[in-house]
Amino acid sequence: MQLVFDAPLICAEHGRAIIHLVYLPDDISDILNDLPLARHGFQSIKVVAGVGATTWPTSLFPSGANFLLLIARKVIMREGLAVGFPVEVTLDI
Repeated sequence: MQLVFDAPLICAEHGRAIIHLVYLPDDISDILNDLPLARHGFQSIKVVAGVGATTWPTSLFPSGANFLLLIARKVIMREGLAVGFPVEVTLDI
């Protein structure tokens, strides 16, 4: 199953680390919550994410009733992403 959505890139501090992420929209999170998917550590869901020409295996992490996707710095640099601007994300479940 493939899901595509746009969400703004967010920058957040986690301890001393700075992380970049996108929150999945409510409708995409609802679809994921309704599917009988295997959950892994921290109740995460394994996916293959894509932004532009870059794809990578990763996990979606629950955040309340929604999910978030961490975006690595190398993806941000390679794809020319900027905080606050929309990112088109493709998820292969």
